[in-house]
Amino acid sequence: MNKPKENTYTCLIVEDEPISQEILEAYIQDCPQLVLKGICKDAIEANTILLNQKIDLLFLDINMPKLNGIEWLKSLDELPEVIFTTAYPEYAVEGFDLNALDYLLKPFSFNRFLKAVNKFTSLQKNVENSDPISSSTITVKSNKKTYLIKTSDLNFIESDGDYLKLYRDEDCIVIHETLKAFQSKLPQNNFLRIHRSYIINTDKIDYLEGNQVCIHKRMIPVASSYREGLKELL
Repeated sequence: MNKPKENTYTCLIVEDEPISQEILEAYIQDCPQLVLKGICKDAIEANTILLNQKIDLLFLDINMPKLNGIEWLKSLDELPEVIFTTAYPEYAVEGFDLNALDYLLKPFSFNRFLKAVNKFTSLQKNVENSDPISSSTITVKSNKKTYLIKTSDLNFIESDGDYLKLYRDEDCIVIHETLKAFQSKLPQNNFLRIHRSYIINTDKIDYLEGNQVCIHKRMIPVASSYREGLKELL
């Protein structure tokens, strides 16, 4: 397990089956853009690593001892990108509801694995090449229409599975994108992520009450890990 190089991304295997661990490790070694930071046999072990170092991508099994992969993800406020690896197709819908990047059904080939990794890499490059400081307008596509949206008109953004809901005073536009990718397009001075499912325009806050903010008559939860960032910005 080497130190990360420029243009590489750290990843973690969370998998309880030794054979699956070996296959994933071998596949990762054939992808120079990935740096493996650890192999965990359960979510508890993986949780400790996430608390101590930055991980860009999880290869996550679902049916594991102690705590299954989906339940563990639901407990996290800050999520890396996730590629599920499992033998149970019935988990797919729930997995994508958590904004999983891809879903690999065991046994999967290296070609299928590489397709998922390329999807991740492409997303990361889009995020890195964006210029959020100067983005006063954003172009999005929804229902075969292209919208030019002023970021100042956005109240908040809500993640809903594979889709985002962009709320303005007058309407809500639904697009197919991840919250992390969309956040990279927003001005950093007044847009803040306050929950794994919400980004808010702090200029639109009406008031704070407990662990919630009110924007345009909508109460939005503030996750514990984001509270300090919100206080500092305000």
